[in-house]
Amino acid sequence: MWQLGRLFLFFLVFIFIVLKFTVAENFHHNDNFKESLTIKPLSDGKLLTHFQFNVRISGIKEGKTFNHYKFFPRAIGQIIQSYNARELHLTFTQGRWNYEDWGYPIAPSAGTGVELWAWLWKDEKLDKNWKSLTNALAGLFCASLNFIDDTITVQPQLSFRPEGSYNATEISTHAELRYGSLPHENVCTENLTPWIKLLPCKSTSGIASLLNGHKLYDSNFHSMSIHVQPVCEDSRCLNKQLEIIQTVSAVVDPVRNSGKRDWSLNQIFGRQLSQACPLAEGSKLEVILPEDCDYKLSPDADDVTHMDGGTNIALYNLKNLQLTTDISMTWKEDIFEYNLNFEQPRIYAHRFFTGYGQERGGIKVNIFNKSPNISVPIIYYDVIPWFLKLYLHTLKVQINGKEVQDNPIKDLYYQPAVDRSRPNVIEAELLLPPNSITTLSINFDKVFLKYTEHPPDANRGFDIGSAVISSTGEIVGDFNYLYDVVTRNCSEDTPRAACYHYSIRVYTETLLVSLPTPDFSMPYNVITLTCTVIALFFGSMFNLLTRGFVALQPNEDNKNKEGKDAAK
Repeated sequence: MWQLGRLFLFFLVFIFIVLKFTVAENFHHNDNFKESLTIKPLSDGKLLTHFQFNVRISGIKEGKTFNHYKFFPRAIGQIIQSYNARELHLTFTQGRWNYEDWGYPIAPSAGTGVELWAWLWKDEKLDKNWKSLTNALAGLFCASLNFIDDTITVQPQLSFRPEGSYNATEISTHAELRYGSLPHENVCTENLTPWIKLLPCKSTSGIASLLNGHKLYDSNFHSMSIHVQPVCEDSRCLNKQLEIIQTVSAVVDPVRNSGKRDWSLNQIFGRQLSQACPLAEGSKLEVILPEDCDYKLSPDADDVTHMDGGTNIALYNLKNLQLTTDISMTWKEDIFEYNLNFEQPRIYAHRFFTGYGQERGGIKVNIFNKSPNISVPIIYYDVIPWFLKLYLHTLKVQINGKEVQDNPIKDLYYQPAVDRSRPNVIEAELLLPPNSITTLSINFDKVFLKYTEHPPDANRGFDIGSAVISSTGEIVGDFNYLYDVVTRNCSEDTPRAACYHYSIRVYTETLLVSLPTPDFSMPYNVITLTCTVIALFFGSMFNLLTRGFVALQPNEDNKNKEGKDAAK
C-alpha cells in the first residue's frame, strides 16, 4: 500500500513540475492585439476604407518553436515554423489602384491577382519548403497558390528586401527570397472567410464585424493581405517580436447609389459598429478630414489630430462605445470641386504591349517623375513568362521621347527564360530626371505552345503580371525626398537587396497577351468524322462477320408452306 502511495506522490510531483514549466513558458509570451479602421475621401468622390489588425507576440528566440498561441493565429504560426519562413507576405487584390486619381495607398499595394513572396532560411530543403509553403497557403485560403511552380517562381535581386525592423542584413545573408504571382486569380468570399478566422475576435465584434463580403466585393478596388515579419520590441532591438499584420483596403463609390458624397457605415458596409473587440488593447476609427470643405461629421469625434503635412484626422475610440453607432459624413453642397487635400503621386507608371500579329511584339513602360526639381532613383522589376522570348539587345531607354547619350540604367540584372522551366526577369536601376517621362521598351517573339499547354479559354489569352517600381527613400506624406541609400553595415558579401531602403512600391497594369492559338474546332471535326467512318465500317464488318447466312431452295420453301397449310 505504501508503494502505491509513493508512486502516487511521485506522479503528483511530476505533474507539478510539468505544469510549472508549461505555465512559465506560456506566460513568457506576451501577445498584443490592436485594430483600426481608416476612412479617407478621395478626389473623384470615392471613399477609401482601410482595415488593419496587428498582433505581436514576444519571447521568440532564434531556432526555437513556440507552442503557445493566444492571439497569434496557430495556422500561420505552424506554417511559418514548419517551412522555415523568416518573413511572409501574401496579398489578394482585385482591380488596380489608380495612382493618378487616388494618390498613394495607405498600406503597400500589390498587383491584380495574388502575390506571394517570402524569405526562407537557406538549407537543403529550401526549394521543397517553398513548394510546401504555397500548397499549405493554398489549402488555408482556398486559393490556387499551388499553381506557383518553377515556371513563375523567381528570386529578385534588387527590388524586394526584408520588411521587418529586426536585423535585415542577417535575414538577407542567411535567407533567400522567393516570389510568385497569379495575375488571373479571382478573389471571393472563399478567401475572405478563412482570413477572418485568423483574427482573435473573428467577425463577432470589433471593427471586423463591418467586413461584409457582399459590400466588399462590390467595390471598385479591394485588397486583402497578410504580412508576417520579425520586429524589435525596443529601440536597441535587444528583444524580438513576431508580428502579423492583416489588412483589407477597399475603394467604394457612394456617388453611384445616391448621387452624393454623403456616406455612413451602414451605407458602405451594410452594418454598424456595436462594440470594440474585448481582446484588443487598442481599437480606433480614423477619418481623414478634407480641408476647406463644408461638411458635417456625426457623431462628434473623440479627438482631432493635426498632422505635420496639414492633414486633420478625426479619431473615435471604440472602447468608449456603449451602444450601436453609425458614423456618417454629410456634405453641404453636392459638388466635386472641393479641395480634398489630394496629393498627386510623384512616381507612377503605365505599361502596355506594342506591335501586332501573332508572331512578334514588344513591351513598353512609361515611368513618370512629377517632381519638379529632384531626380529620383528607382528599381524597375518585371517578370515575363517563358513563352515570350525577349531580346535584350532591343532594350531601349528614352527620356521625354528622345534617346539620351548617357545611359540612365545604373545597374541591370537579367535572367533569360528557359522553356517550360523559368521566366524572364528584368531588374534595372534607373535615375529619373526631374519632371520627365522615362520610357523602357523591349521586343519579343511569341512561342508556339503545344495544344495541351493552352488553357480551356485559349482564345482569351494569357495574363502577364504587373511590373513593380520601387522608389528609394520617398516620404509619402509631404513629398519630401531623402535619396540617401541606407547601407545597414553592408559588406562585399552582403546581398544588395539588404543595402537598400524602399519606402514605396508602385504596380503597373497587368497585360493580356494573345498567342498563336490552334483551331480547336478541327480536332472535334476530325474526331467526329473519324468516329462516324469507324462506326459505319465496324458496324458493317461486324454484321457481315457475325450474321449466319443460309441458302434455301425454292422447292423446299414451297413444300414447307404447303405442309403448314395442310396442318391448319
